[in-house]
Amino acid sequence: MTSSDSASEQAREQLYDYDLWAEVHNRHGAINHPSELHGLLSGELSAGERLSTNRWEDLVCEHLGTDQLQTELGDDLPSPQALLHSFYATTLAALQSESMDFRLLLPPEQAPLTQRLEGLSAWVRGFLEGVARAAGDGLARAPEDVRELVRDFVAITQVEMEAEESDEADRELEEIVEYVRIGVLNVFAEFNRPEPNEKTLH
Repeated sequence: MTSSDSASEQAREQLYDYDLWAEVHNRHGAINHPSELHGLLSGELSAGERLSTNRWEDLVCEHLGTDQLQTELGDDLPSPQALLHSFYATTLAALQSESMDFRLLLPPEQAPLTQRLEGLSAWVRGFLEGVARAAGDGLARAPEDVRELVRDFVAITQVEMEAEESDEADRELEEIVEYVRIGVLNVFAEFNRPEPNEKTLH
């Protein structure tokens, strides 16, 4: 791996640092969950929406419950605007990637199980909102497997898993996270098909 590749990987890992996004939310006094923001963005993109810089910032401000983003977060951190723009580009690239390296922004594995469950529920809730915003009536005309996924996602936001820490509970949560991850990629594939005359690179 070259130094530039290493720097790119480090920057990408920073974008998936849950604590960083929790700090962004805290700095803005937001009551919504950090995972919900990534779910919202992923839902919009998966349903075929592409957001302008202004629209993306407006959506974030709406989520954070603020009129405008702060100009900085700290000496060692990028500005909220730079962070958000990189997050948008990285999320879209991950959804489009043939290596299927898309992942969910969730509390870290070492966090208590209840926090991870809350994060997953918030992420899925945000995703459903994003899909509904972007797809509109098109969601009702989607193939049955996509509509079934959406129904499953709704159920995930309502389920109450056993919150007691155990290896079994961890495995169950990991399985649900992976189901959601693959489901998101399937939704993206359905709503982002290339045009018949559009050239694709292989």
